[in-house]
Amino acid sequence: MRCLLAAIVCSTLIACTSVPHCNKHPQSRWADHTQISADITQLASNDFAGRDTGSEGAALTRRYLIDRFQQIGLTPWQGDYQHPFSYSASFSDKIGINIAGVVLAQTPTNQWRIVLAHYDHLGSKGSRIYHGADDNASGVSGLLQLAQHAVTQASDINLLFVATDAEEPGLYGAYALVDKFAEVNTQPQISQIELAINLDMIGRPDRRYAIYIEGARRFDSFELMQQSITQSNQLCVKTRHPRSFDGSVISVDFLRASDHYPLHKANIPWLYFGVPTHKDYHQPSDTADKIDISFVAAVAESAYQLLIIDSLLLQNSP
Repeated sequence: MRCLLAAIVCSTLIACTSVPHCNKHPQSRWADHTQISADITQLASNDFAGRDTGSEGAALTRRYLIDRFQQIGLTPWQGDYQHPFSYSASFSDKIGINIAGVVLAQTPTNQWRIVLAHYDHLGSKGSRIYHGADDNASGVSGLLQLAQHAVTQASDINLLFVATDAEEPGLYGAYALVDKFAEVNTQPQISQIELAINLDMIGRPDRRYAIYIEGARRFDSFELMQQSITQSNQLCVKTRHPRSFDGSVISVDFLRASDHYPLHKANIPWLYFGVPTHKDYHQPSDTADKIDISFVAAVAESAYQLLIIDSLLLQNSP
């Protein structure tokens, strides 16, 4: 196994002797810019009222996502797109609902990769709607692009796409997902998951015009993985978030900040794609007109390379 991995590493190094230069205008090849814009505009609309868990806006969001999953051709996971879960918050019991669909490998396999993006946001307070265009309509639109492309490609690995609920109040949708993986009759089991990709805030690049990836140091071959995800469009990739930009003074613990953390605690390999916080973070001003659609498209295409990368590059030394 190690010899085979070494051979892959050597051949990759010959093909890509260095990480490509960053391109502040990366070109996308297959991502649908019009559809990305339509998805973000709808998810961040006044009608969806901030997509607060348990609200009518959340229900409208789920209907929209199920329609999109069906249009794309995703198969319901475990026989259903909707996966309810219960949690306690603010001294009361609440219900959230994850939305999940799969693309199965052409040949049966126990290998799985997952894409996550939370669809909930902060809802509204009085007349103030927290639209959540970047957080996280942008990530959901990226997930939809990955799924839309995946169904048209031959795959050797099962792919699970999950739009999670109740991320904002405490990552409850991701915790429920991990609990589901631990059930005996669920596919995938935790041990079968090679990689989980979490897309959370991918629509507002900073002045470096870079996507920031957390979790890279947990992969022995991340340098080669980075070459794979940047070689077609030369998207800038950074592996350490700056403290803030664009007027934000919020300090973020990026390990615990989003849905990858429950997966991390369950020892599921993960990578988190996101931009640093900005002045519109968790504000009503996080609106669709401020999203960089071309950047979302480039991030989606780069993230897709991790869904098809050789499994040996995802293995780490003991």
